[in-house]
Amino acid sequence: MRGLKFALVAGVAALTLSACADRYQMASDAEPSGSSFTRELYKGYVGLSGAEKAEKDWTDSNLFADKALASADGNVVAPEEVANWDLGAEFVDDLSSAHDRLAAALANGAADIAPTSAANAQVMFDCWIQEQEENIQPDDIAACRDGFLAAMAKVDAAMAPKAKAPAPTPAPAAAPAPYAIYFDFDSDVLTVDAQAEVSVIVAAVKKHSPSKVIVAGHTDTAGSSAYNQNLANRRAAAVVTALESHGVSASIVQSQGVGENAPAVDTGDGISEFRNRRVIVTLVK
Repeated sequence: MRGLKFALVAGVAALTLSACADRYQMASDAEPSGSSFTRELYKGYVGLSGAEKAEKDWTDSNLFADKALASADGNVVAPEEVANWDLGAEFVDDLSSAHDRLAAALANGAADIAPTSAANAQVMFDCWIQEQEENIQPDDIAACRDGFLAAMAKVDAAMAPKAKAPAPTPAPAAAPAPYAIYFDFDSDVLTVDAQAEVSVIVAAVKKHSPSKVIVAGHTDTAGSSAYNQNLANRRAAAVVTALESHGVSASIVQSQGVGENAPAVDTGDGISEFRNRRVIVTLVK
């Protein structure tokens, strides 16, 4: 539970308990409207609020009740921010990566494509971060984390590109759209997903025989401009190395570090943003 717990006199305590119960009851009695996604968020947050109420965790019960009420009105509430929770240092990286994964899926339309799974993933993420801050119920932590991962797997499957039947008489293929390879915070190491994207790019190079392959490294705005320029160079170099190790000729590869100067998402300075931590690979005919 977030914040300090203060001892209250009996009369004030009674009023507080009544108010907490009322918040949960208000959420339970609400009639949800809005999209399929907000309706599913409502159901999930009512469930979390009730579970915390049963444990007499009034602070978190109220938090989830308020999110349920907002969702019931058709509002899209955001998943909890990692920085707002008092987490042990050893838990921050996993939860930050999970948050970035969820945020990227939502930004790419998961709420419309897979509303039930996307809402369940968000509710389970909030459950996970709340239980992890308390860090006293390992079974509950595991259940929330596993629920998040299972829901995200369904989201990813729903959003995966669907195979298309080839046209009977295809026109000469144009160069494909640029490819984006994403990186963890302050890292130039290719993740499993990044390595998979490299394989896709290598296949595209073999198919389209481009005259040039332009590799541009980018960063978010967390950290100094000079540091980010160096990090962008290293990210681009890591992708170049991976491409060449898969058979792409060094003679057609051009590498550059853009740094923090061309963000995909404009955040202002000093902001960690998953969608800006990327290398863009462009095939030129």
